[in-house]
Amino acid sequence: MSGTHLAVDFGARFADFVAWDEGSLRICKVPNRGDVTQVTRAGLAELGLTGAELDSLRFVSTAPLNALLDRAPGEVALLTTRGFADTLRLGRQNRVALYDPVAASPAPAFLVPEARIHEIGGRLDASGAEVEALSQTDMERAIDALRREGVKAVAVCFLFSHLNPAHEKQAAEALRAALPEVAISLSYVIDPAPREYDRTVSAALDAWIAARAGDTLAQLRGALPEGFAGQILLGEGRGVLVPEEVFDRQRAVLLTGAPAAAGRAGARASVGPEAPEDTLVLDIGSQSADIALVQGGEPVSVDFSRFAGVDLRATMVDMASVALGGARGVRQDGVELTFDGSAPEAPCLDDALAVLGRLPDPGDAARACISGFVPGKAVEETARQIVRAAAKTAALALIRYATRRNVDPARAGLCVMGGTGPLLAAEIAAEMDATSVSIPRAPAVAGAMGLAQAPRRREAIRRADSALADLGDATLTGLLEALEAEVTGEGTPVWTLTLAARAPMHPLQLTTRTRPASVAAIREDLARAYDTQFGVAPPGPGHLFSIRLSHDTITAMPVMPGAGAPTPDAARLVTTEAGAIYLPEGWDITQDGAAYRLTRSAP
Repeated sequence: MSGTHLAVDFGARFADFVAWDEGSLRICKVPNRGDVTQVTRAGLAELGLTGAELDSLRFVSTAPLNALLDRAPGEVALLTTRGFADTLRLGRQNRVALYDPVAASPAPAFLVPEARIHEIGGRLDASGAEVEALSQTDMERAIDALRREGVKAVAVCFLFSHLNPAHEKQAAEALRAALPEVAISLSYVIDPAPREYDRTVSAALDAWIAARAGDTLAQLRGALPEGFAGQILLGEGRGVLVPEEVFDRQRAVLLTGAPAAAGRAGARASVGPEAPEDTLVLDIGSQSADIALVQGGEPVSVDFSRFAGVDLRATMVDMASVALGGARGVRQDGVELTFDGSAPEAPCLDDALAVLGRLPDPGDAARACISGFVPGKAVEETARQIVRAAAKTAALALIRYATRRNVDPARAGLCVMGGTGPLLAAEIAAEMDATSVSIPRAPAVAGAMGLAQAPRRREAIRRADSALADLGDATLTGLLEALEAEVTGEGTPVWTLTLAARAPMHPLQLTTRTRPASVAAIREDLARAYDTQFGVAPPGPGHLFSIRLSHDTITAMPVMPGAGAPTPDAARLVTTEAGAIYLPEGWDITQDGAAYRLTRSAP
């Protein structure tokens, strides 16, 4: 076989492999014991792939997301401007829960321990001009402390460095010279936009990922067989593929890529003449459940999101992640059951599914684990209670996600996938009073399938950082021509402009397939965007931060052959191309080219 492509989705317990060429598609699942190199080699061996026949390898991992949900610590430090050490902990003044009598900041202070935040003298003013030189004494003191602390990554975020990165560049040079093995995350590279809290979070999160998963791609490279000359592509938060080099400057690509790939799979399964305009997509794996919204056959994207409880200022599929998964321990909180994983010896959702016959239970291990968990209840009744709690948790998360986006969950479609999701899909739908639910073909490897279906993106960006009033058409044309010279090849060009009404304000992004004609046209587009989103005119003359040009191309996949009429076995399980679907009494199942459709036939 030649011209083979491979998509790999590293989950918490399994790595999913999907390989395809023009005429065939192969799937396998390999237990994930934490060693990327060994697991990748095992998957390649099972598929019988050699390095010479691989054209590309596409990769995502849920490990950073699962660690973020668990608030796992990282060996991270932060260098910040003198007087701004508390920025990461103070966050914003707005209340997340308006009527909660005890206001708690959602700021992700866990990313950097307070003792590892080091203030550095030196100051730029609001225009980016230097007021005070960077303190070399403070830098030397901080470097000595970092060496003692043994950190793996350092975030650097100095005041107004998005306007003038000189101080961050000086700090980076000193850090590289003294600590060459330490990863460095610079705010002006990762998030070059105003608002110090947002840039601090972006830089700290980037460093946190570097500390926890910085060697992931090196391990992946080490697993590739001799003769591999193809490209490694990463699935990222927009549901597209980017070259592996992007990780060096935007490490959050590893955080959001896996759930975005599942969103892409949900979009493919949600097309058709009778498909609703809005579809809620739910991917339940072993440690987390990820939610996305599909509108008009495409995952919806946002420019800013609170993801896994952390504010992310980046364009990404509009996702939410919930601590719910097959391997998460169950905790009894009064009469309620939760899946926070805080009790590792407690039974998990998979144990309950095994007791009910939806998963294997070798040696009755699951039954033994659940026995006595709820005093006075039979094992089967406890298992049913856990499954009901999981379905209710998922349904409430979906309803909350939908209503916060002005989507009526009663009118939206529902698409469920993952290793665990199809075993609960009908019960989740019932909790939402829905009468139907879609499940993609090969649902247990849906993330890898979405990765295989994702477009490959080639893009470049140019910083303008200019008020529209000061930006002439000649300068604009120069920026556009430079981008067109850098991004060539197949695919429809897409232009993305990052703008704000004024420089200090939150930016928004305008996307168009038409080349910007003039500065006046950009000003008109900004006015329309403000009117559409906020119902007002822009409260300022307009400021252009950057322009991005991208081209997308898709690698064709063979059509998955029909599997005949799906029929449940004695345990009401329907076997699919990868994974099983539980079909309760009173539900019917059909299958088309893209998905299985479950329909409620009786109350």
